[in-house]
Amino acid sequence: MRKLILVLWPSFLTALLATTCFFSVFDPYELALHGKQLFRDELSAYSVFFLLAWFFGGLNGLILLQLNKPARDINGFDTPPVDPDAYQRD
Repeated sequence: MRKLILVLWPSFLTALLATTCFFSVFDPYELALHGKQLFRDELSAYSVFFLLAWFFGGLNGLILLQLNKPARDINGFDTPPVDPDAYQRD
């Protein structure tokens, strides 16, 4: 549960910032695909963009957690200890 909170809370804040920045530049009524208006009202445009940004931010965080596993979890064993004196040349 702690890892989920560590992923979802920063992605929520990032989605909030991304939505604010995006819609400060673009008007929701001007968003169109193949000449057809995407959203009928502003609230649906804000909601859809926010949820998509939150989803992709969360996905990014989950991938980061997956790549940040220790070697023991990936390999199934600890690495053997290395004696630095054994490799020194006189």
